Amino acid sequence: MGIASLVPLLFAYTAQHTNTLEVTGVRNLNCGAGDNQVTNGYVHLQNGNLFFSLFEGKDEAKNNGLVVQFEGGPGASAFDYPFIGAGPCQLTPDEEPSLSGLTPAPYPWTDHANLLVVDFPIGAGWSYNISDQFPGSTSDFAAEEFDDFLQVILKQWPQFQRQPLILSTLSYGGTTGSHIASTVLERNNAVRDQWWNSRVIKQFDQILFGNPYADAMSEIYSQWDVMCNTEPKGYNETICSHFRDDLTECLDKLRYIDEVENTKDLRLSAVESCVKSIEIRFEAPLYNRYNKKERKCYPTNLCFWWMGKLTELMNSPEMREWLGVTHHVERWWYAGPAMIRFAKNADHMQSAYKLLTPVLEAGTRLLAYSGLEDTMVPYIGTFSWMNRLPNSNLRAFRASEAQQVSNDLFKGTVIKPGSDFTLIGVRDAGHLVEQTHAALMQEMVRQAVQGKNYNPLLVIPNTTGNDD
Repeated sequence: MGIASLVPLLFAYTAQHTNTLEVTGVRNLNCGAGDNQVTNGYVHLQNGNLFFSLFEGKDEAKNNGLVVQFEGGPGASAFDYPFIGAGPCQLTPDEEPSLSGLTPAPYPWTDHANLLVVDFPIGAGWSYNISDQFPGSTSDFAAEEFDDFLQVILKQWPQFQRQPLILSTLSYGGTTGSHIASTVLERNNAVRDQWWNSRVIKQFDQILFGNPYADAMSEIYSQWDVMCNTEPKGYNETICSHFRDDLTECLDKLRYIDEVENTKDLRLSAVESCVKSIEIRFEAPLYNRYNKKERKCYPTNLCFWWMGKLTELMNSPEMREWLGVTHHVERWWYAGPAMIRFAKNADHMQSAYKLLTPVLEAGTRLLAYSGLEDTMVPYIGTFSWMNRLPNSNLRAFRASEAQQVSNDLFKGTVIKPGSDFTLIGVRDAGHLVEQTHAALMQEMVRQAVQGKNYNPLLVIPNTTGNDD
């Protein structure tokens, strides 16, 4: 039975009817690899409206599980992943950015699971709010909106209540994702023993964190370290000295926020010491911050070949009609208004990773993976906070050495492979592992819906080629 047959009568959105779903279209996406069913729509919440596309798993994969994908930023659209390899059809450098110009993705996640792509938080991509709606501008409040969204989805498609639920995100998703997982667990626990409640009690079986920014202290220090102390150095000595002069004050402010008091004013004060100008962060480096093996790029939209093509595709009348996008959103932006809201609240000055302790103790697995060439959210920063995160697997994680692995599918390092608390470093990958290592990401998803963290020591035969 296809997803389209499960869509009931649509709800009309009014200011009085929140937490409702509007399906804007059930489409077939065909790029030469057969029909792939996609359901597009909005979940209308009190504070705004979250746009989603549900890519149905191929054949029996629709029964395997649901992978929920959103991006970092905060405020970046999630629609890069489905069109650079995770979905059944992808953009390519040589084809036109149109529905007819898409080509079959060689390693789509939909071969193994359903893929739910959501423009989160409100204001990212096609998601929007109107003048009398005030969406969350910090990760904690935005997480409540995400939970409201997820509840609507789970009630609309009840088969997902019985399937593995995977949360997949990257970059600043390490912060927003930690809040989301924590909020879902807290709300579950709050009603678990009630005799009657309307909530679907469902927690994440696994979290997939790609190059995750989850701890401001770890990331800021590690960025300075890889840019100024590791060859090839990304900054000249003048800029490194400028960083070094502010580092102690920055870390002291962040420790105070983390250990004593967390207010907007204190976070904004930390920004003054911790965050450099756009020019220093992106124009001054001697190489591509997202992948230090690539040449320097500025502005940042030039750092990814697909960025311009994706923007053109999403803003085309053809795509707007295909998605059924509301006229409230005049233009799709990869990084939307949500980024400005979160920046004004200095949301990134926090240690969100600590929220994961009860989530992991409740049985959720964590697999963090990181491109080793990324200097925006370096591997060593992720290792730092994972090495301090209290949970039942921490002692074994700390006692384990990083293993070097090299096979047809994976080259890099791994700590505690196949355990419920695993860190992977991917050689020759930058900030978006999906873009350069699609086969590897597909295998992570395949094992996730089977109830396992990916283990690179278990060699999977590669019969369709090597993207490494």
